[in-house]
Amino acid sequence: MTITQLRYIVALDQFKSFAKAAEHCLVAQPTLSLQIQKVEQELGFDLFDRRKNPIITTKLGKEVVEQAKSTLKEADKLFEIAGQWKDEPAGNISLGIIPTVSNYLIPSIYKKLQSEFPKVNFRISELPTLTIIDKLESEEIDLGILATPLKISNVVELPLYYEPFVVYYPKDAKEKSTSVSMKHIEKYPLLVLGEEHCFRHQSLKICNRNALAKIESGSVETLKRMVDMGIGVTLLPKLAVDKVSERIVPFQSPEPAREISMVYKKGFYKTKILNKLSNLILNVIPKEYHKKEKFKVIGVSIGQD
Repeated sequence: MTITQLRYIVALDQFKSFAKAAEHCLVAQPTLSLQIQKVEQELGFDLFDRRKNPIITTKLGKEVVEQAKSTLKEADKLFEIAGQWKDEPAGNISLGIIPTVSNYLIPSIYKKLQSEFPKVNFRISELPTLTIIDKLESEEIDLGILATPLKISNVVELPLYYEPFVVYYPKDAKEKSTSVSMKHIEKYPLLVLGEEHCFRHQSLKICNRNALAKIESGSVETLKRMVDMGIGVTLLPKLAVDKVSERIVPFQSPEPAREISMVYKKGFYKTKILNKLSNLILNVIPKEYHKKEKFKVIGVSIGQD
């Protein structure tokens, strides 16, 4: 029985599909199926009930899967220990990022990930906050990048930077200045992201509004287009704004901001990759956002992105 075979078993248990498990493991489906069959023959019993759709892990199979996860974790630790003595970190990292961060961060760091981590296989998923936390708990992902503080007992938060909120005005807005307060925008309908996004709830906190809004959307770009049509105003994450415009105005000091952190489950051991990845991210974030002293950090509600 090999480490690779154990990875195939865990993947099939997770995805309940040979095709999806093979895609996840970057192998051909017949190869994955054959290797799992070899393990079953070696053990003398079936790990999966292939007659079901989706595939079901048998009772004995579940015990094997749990042991396989434990074995893989210990094996990864050995590779990580070996990596500490090498110039380049190696291994696999699954990373979940909330949408309102990934839309600007991933394009900024993707090429650098390939050049700085040539021996690390990154799997990056755009996910809401609650899904990231659930997947950290189940060890389906290794790291998350999201808004904090969350204050979850078994999740470690490593603050990276502080991103201010800015106001995006319609073209014909008459009362704009170099900085704004609530009185400047309260006359406009507020356009916000949908319920699953924590950015929505932070926006409502800043503007002292209740949960009702003129329009809710799942996309920042859709909100911007609606503002362009003159329907209302919206709040944007500063780093998602890629141009200078008189329609994009900061708040008066202290600026409301969100804390963006790297999060991981207690016991995470790939510290070399974690530290290098954190530094890589900070290198593409303006230094003025590295410290929180001048900002008013807006809290996060668990259950949203």
